[in-house]
Amino acid sequence: MIRSVCLHSFVGETGRNEKASLSLSFQFLQERGQSLQVIQSSLWVYVHSSDESHRGSRIPARVYLPADDGRTLVIEKMLEVQESNWHTFPVTRTLQAFLDGGRHRLHLEVSCDEGGRNLCFLEASPDTPHQPFLVAQVRPRGDETRHSLKKRSLRCGKDVTICCKRDLYINFKDIKWDEWIIAPDGYHMNYCVGQCPQHLSGSPGIASSFHTSVFSQLKINGINTGTTSCCVPTERRPLSMVFFDSQHSIVKMDIPDMIVESCGCT
Repeated sequence: MIRSVCLHSFVGETGRNEKASLSLSFQFLQERGQSLQVIQSSLWVYVHSSDESHRGSRIPARVYLPADDGRTLVIEKMLEVQESNWHTFPVTRTLQAFLDGGRHRLHLEVSCDEGGRNLCFLEASPDTPHQPFLVAQVRPRGDETRHSLKKRSLRCGKDVTICCKRDLYINFKDIKWDEWIIAPDGYHMNYCVGQCPQHLSGSPGIASSFHTSVFSQLKINGINTGTTSCCVPTERRPLSMVFFDSQHSIVKMDIPDMIVESCGCT
């Protein structure tokens, strides 16, 4: 199974050009020889409220891809701007072409024009919670065998009864977390399950630590420890998330210990 991962990039540089557009720059780094498929990608831009007094005020918003010989329109949409709010622009094809070209810095221009005023303007402070950002769900192209051999712990299957890692994907919508988590939509959290028989719980690749190996030898040699071995996570990794905090500001953070990578016996 080839898993998708979520990439986040907050704007690296901002500026104004002669067309009064908001100029954005995002940086992405790929390993040499790596090829990524973009499943979906969105640009998030905070648009300020209109000066128009009537409700239902709508303005055209455009995202451009600049070049030396001009600029190309990526997407155009009409926005409701009676209140300041975040708006999203799908840029999947643009990001895919960017990654396929082997480049590292993506430049975009955004225009939300209302009578000569750009409602997408960004405050001067780099710490503003309204900083534009780009979210992408991607997955590696090609053979997955090198990923499946990375870990020594067992992956659960129909014939596996000893301690193993079982794949589990959770959608944040199912636990009502989608109201405050922007990205990703969900993730492979995984969990550990299975038996830890006495003759295997201290074996290399099964034991969770050298301490466990010694502990198992005590049991094998009849020394009562009053405990039994359990199947537990031995390695976890963080998950990158973009979410609204308690102040309704958008935060990007790597949350530790969210994904179970391998399992072993205590």
